[in-house]
Amino acid sequence: MLLLDAETAASCRPTPWPSHDLALIGGGAGVGDILTHLGDHPLGEMLVPSRQQGWRQVQAATRSFEAIARPIGDASAPANWVVVLNDVTYARQQQRYQQAQERLASVGQMAAGIAHDFNNIMGAIVLYSELLGKAQELAERSKHYLGVIRQQADHAANLIRQILDFSRRAPMQRAPLDLLSLTKEMVKLLERTLPESIRLAVKYDQREVIVHGDPTRLQQVLMNLALNARDAMPDGGQLTFSLTTLTLAPGQTPPLPDLGPGRWGCLTVSDSGAGIAPEHLAHIFEPFFTTKGPGKGSGLGLAQVYGIVKQHDGAIDVSSKPGAGAAFTIYLPHVNIPALAEAQGSTVATLPSGTETILLVEDNVATREAIGESLAGLGYRVFSAATGAEALALFDAQGQGIDLVLSDLVMPEMGGLELFRRLRAQAPALKMLIMTGHAPEGDIYGDLRQAGIPWLQKPFAIADLAARLRTLLDR
Repeated sequence: MLLLDAETAASCRPTPWPSHDLALIGGGAGVGDILTHLGDHPLGEMLVPSRQQGWRQVQAATRSFEAIARPIGDASAPANWVVVLNDVTYARQQQRYQQAQERLASVGQMAAGIAHDFNNIMGAIVLYSELLGKAQELAERSKHYLGVIRQQADHAANLIRQILDFSRRAPMQRAPLDLLSLTKEMVKLLERTLPESIRLAVKYDQREVIVHGDPTRLQQVLMNLALNARDAMPDGGQLTFSLTTLTLAPGQTPPLPDLGPGRWGCLTVSDSGAGIAPEHLAHIFEPFFTTKGPGKGSGLGLAQVYGIVKQHDGAIDVSSKPGAGAAFTIYLPHVNIPALAEAQGSTVATLPSGTETILLVEDNVATREAIGESLAGLGYRVFSAATGAEALALFDAQGQGIDLVLSDLVMPEMGGLELFRRLRAQAPALKMLIMTGHAPEGDIYGDLRQAGIPWLQKPFAIADLAARLRTLLDR
């Protein structure tokens, strides 16, 4: 708080304000200097003899203040003034951060709905292109066209996966893992893929940082950040991965509002590239926002990074100055359990087939027909239904002849989970496989797991469908 007498207020003479704060708020003034401004406002502008004068926003360097001036004594000819300054820098930063998070969440919700519809479309395209590719009478040119269709369909499916990652609706397989080991392995891969003009380094202050994460998704995060840094350093430079831990006590101010008390693993990916313009910083995690030229980026890389980090209950921050590089810092909750060895996956070399009877339930016509043709091509007998009510009627008509139900999760009137419950009431041993265009989440995901219902992500290849069906039917 500043106290000004009438002479000081009239002439803007020195005031007894601490030199450090005065230099900041008064635009470089020190004790003994003339105080002419409060931040970006002339002092005389603040001293208005009116009780109606409200709080004013004052910007001083990187800090924000609210300021108000009130006369003491006769308001028409005040002898003294009191000026109150309130530092709101951190509150404003929190407000801007929260607004950005809400904006990204709204965009993510919309993107998830679009991705779900596109997955149905792409599912039909993928399956029909595979079926058509098996025709013996196709000319070589037609086979080439089909190959291009499948290649572009795979590319579109990858874009959909990126959108789902951003909207936090992609499937995750999280387990305890060592973030340092993951980072070191990723750097070994990058050494073979990035230009030799880019120098890589790993810095860490602990030998083990355990988080609860999906290794494939976190590898995608590091790859996207590395490729983003590569594009920012066309002539080469330094790319550094720095791993530390942060412990926040209750009541301690966190570096980001999302971070609560506890221990956090902190991974910073920094480069010495061109940096990010200040006007772009607020938008870099938005899908399809890019500063690259046409054809040089989809604008989904950093959006995917943001979504994956958020789905891991973490947070991400970026700092940059034009010409001085950029640093992305990822915060992930630290867990106090040893890392587990990664499970060894297996691949299916041939397409398993069968002769069992399958009840297919899918409301999208093109997708239903494509899946039905695929199942028939694998040797299965197929009954198809467009709704849950049709599926119940078919099941009643066929009695116990249905070996497995393959159903979409989200359908009008009756979804796959409700259909499963009704069918299980009639046939407790009935097997079911759920298909979905987006990852089940929240209560639905918990219900699926509790009921033991496996699910398959759209779009899927015939090989994926064949393998899952054979596993369930042979169980």
